[in-house]
Amino acid sequence: MRCNVYPHYPFSSPKRHMYRIALVAVALICMIPFWPAVPVALTSPVLLTGAVLACWVLFGPGCAIALGTVAWSVLNVGWVAADRLHPGLSGHDITIVGTICEFPRAAGNVHRFILQVARDPSGAHLPARVSLSWYDPPAGTRPAAGQRWLLKVRLKPPRGTRNPGAFDFERWVFARGIGATGYVRRSPLNRQLARGVVSCPLIAVRRHLASGVESVSEPDWPLRYLLALSVGAQHRLTADDWGLLRRTGTVHLMAISGLHIGLVAGLMLFVGRLLGRLALRAGLTCAPLNVGRVSALVGATGYAAMAGFTVPTTRALVMVAVWVLMATARRSVNPWQVLGAAGIAVLWWEPFAPYNPGFWLSFGAVSVLLLAGMAVVTPITGAAPPAVRGRAWQLMRAQFALSFGLAPLMMWLFGEISLVAPLANLVVIPVFTGLIVPLTLLGTLCQAVSPWLGKPLLAAAAWLMQAVLDGLTMLDGWPASVWRPALPGSLWMIAIALGMLVLIWPRPLLGRGFALLPLLAVLAGVADRQPPPLRLVVMDVGQGLAVLVQTPHTALLYDAGPRYRTGDAGQAVVIPVLRYFGVERLDTIVVSHGDADHAGGVRSVRAVFPNARLLATAAVLPGIRRRQTCRAGLRWRDDGVRFEVLHPQASTPGRLVDDNDHSCVLSIRLGETSILLPGDIEQAAEAMLLRHGLPGPFSIVVAPHHGSATSSSAAFVAATRPEIVIFSTGFGNRWHFPAQAVAVRWHAHAACLLNTAVTGALVFEFDTAGRLVRQTAARVVGRRLWTAGSASAALAACGAPTNYSGPRL
Repeated sequence: MRCNVYPHYPFSSPKRHMYRIALVAVALICMIPFWPAVPVALTSPVLLTGAVLACWVLFGPGCAIALGTVAWSVLNVGWVAADRLHPGLSGHDITIVGTICEFPRAAGNVHRFILQVARDPSGAHLPARVSLSWYDPPAGTRPAAGQRWLLKVRLKPPRGTRNPGAFDFERWVFARGIGATGYVRRSPLNRQLARGVVSCPLIAVRRHLASGVESVSEPDWPLRYLLALSVGAQHRLTADDWGLLRRTGTVHLMAISGLHIGLVAGLMLFVGRLLGRLALRAGLTCAPLNVGRVSALVGATGYAAMAGFTVPTTRALVMVAVWVLMATARRSVNPWQVLGAAGIAVLWWEPFAPYNPGFWLSFGAVSVLLLAGMAVVTPITGAAPPAVRGRAWQLMRAQFALSFGLAPLMMWLFGEISLVAPLANLVVIPVFTGLIVPLTLLGTLCQAVSPWLGKPLLAAAAWLMQAVLDGLTMLDGWPASVWRPALPGSLWMIAIALGMLVLIWPRPLLGRGFALLPLLAVLAGVADRQPPPLRLVVMDVGQGLAVLVQTPHTALLYDAGPRYRTGDAGQAVVIPVLRYFGVERLDTIVVSHGDADHAGGVRSVRAVFPNARLLATAAVLPGIRRRQTCRAGLRWRDDGVRFEVLHPQASTPGRLVDDNDHSCVLSIRLGETSILLPGDIEQAAEAMLLRHGLPGPFSIVVAPHHGSATSSSAAFVAATRPEIVIFSTGFGNRWHFPAQAVAVRWHAHAACLLNTAVTGALVFEFDTAGRLVRQTAARVVGRRLWTAGSASAALAACGAPTNYSGPRL
């Protein structure tokens, strides 16, 4: 007999409190990343199972479900944290065998994919999953999903750049259970193997269906969108595609979720009921409605499998399954409890789901609709659909609720809110649900049987999809299509979220108008973060340089980071950082010189801030308007902060041989603080600066040429005598910057040495007198369980405060 000490404990009845149970589980799981490490005791399945059973005995099944869900997440976090590449194998050639279990992404001659490791012929222990890049594979070689390969690779532990507001690569690999990253080496050993034991059976079916669609595609088809809708293959969608969908509020259309699963379930319900009636007429005993419900569940499951059982897909499938079961058993069910059951199921299927934005957008959207008093799975119960006018009104209400209810979440996750989303969705959703999705699915399935059956359907879907994209592009071109407010503080965000919930609440509430106050405060700028008198942000762009200098009313960017094979730091790092710190207008872009690790991201930044003045030497980025030549003696003042160009001299550039020595050197002063940004100058240009009178000492110096052995001469170091020296380098870079001799030279003058490869982005804030009031590193204030390395020791050695109280990172 169970000893229930608390018979009226709220979690003792899971059927009535499933939503609360799910909320508690999610809240506890979200606290795990803030642990410094997973305790060894918590990775014991026996211990955790005993705790769950004790909870069941003492507090009932509800508590056991919540605790069991959290325990399952802790176990998975512990396993992934332990399943990392051994440091001794980093940088060495290794031969591995594995299967590609996801669709590879190709950009030019670079193929990126995740390999499920089966074994290592050398016998070394390797992580179960590794992320690989294959540069310029041999002609005719194209890695594809479901293939099994023997590859010679070079691996390293996962590590990315760390910047406020930018993509967190280390979280991404952790959430996917990836224990190492690397690239494929050129070797005759590389070859595709026979399938053998299938470790990823579902991907083979999805790949077969995707190949069928690709085989009949025409050049003018938006193939990448059809693949995303049919089999959930989003590998062809580019950053520009996602940007268009995000700015128009239609990202959810490309993520197979409730809209798509519900449509398939509704269609299969209709087909199943029709078949059931035909069976009755044929003399068979069956209930047509039950046949329809089972058909709906089978169809929804099949579509979810085609999509790869992603988080939004699994959530929608569980909700459909619960509704079908309850309706078949003739039992009513609270939609909130169905959503809670879906949340618990998703957390068991994908324990890292709360660490991805898709989880919050998927469950947040359904929660908003339920708060607004709208049903989400009505057709499964067999109820008659409303009239056309009623459906149109429901669609308008849904768009209003989603636009307001998800606005705080969109602001928090992406830093922007689409103002054209309600209009776009009012037009696009009916076209998607009524035409594009059915045509795409039917065409994909028919194509697997016969090309002449599937191609006309896919062609019609492609034509409609292109028309939708043209309409979205037009909306995106409107001047006020997107609002990008400076992110307010946490308390303001909570107030805005509560205000939005009050606005969409279906029942009258006293003082509903007051809910607009937080939103009006943001519109008026009351809740915006006011920049300090001077803020210096040295971004973590890998091997390169990008520095933001911000005053209360102006912003200057010094360099824009490197250019990569498949993008640049301007798009990946600089623009997100500028938006995070509330930069709506960039006044000046200073490009020190033309090397790709400094000027590689300039064009991406200029595309977003076309009116920014460009200050560069004569040979850098010719043909750009609002361009001014960087010459010594150029001075200006913004908000009391003095800027001065110290180099190159107008009369002497020809005497310098190396392009690095033509770098634009910038001095920044406010009160007692002085900052020097010297670009990539080397010892020849340093000597020229000293001859013309370098106005030292300086408080902060970004080390010339990333701390190379050909820079930071003894005379230059003695003349600048900084308190802090910053090296902007890539982690484990092949040039071994900063050079040991250079680091010793700076340290001999009592300078504090900081390296963005270790600390992540560095933020310095000064008051009106130029006193340093806040200093932090992104790898300290934004540290999570998955964050590589530790920057606390580096900051402590500088005597810098680590308790940064500014914007969240």
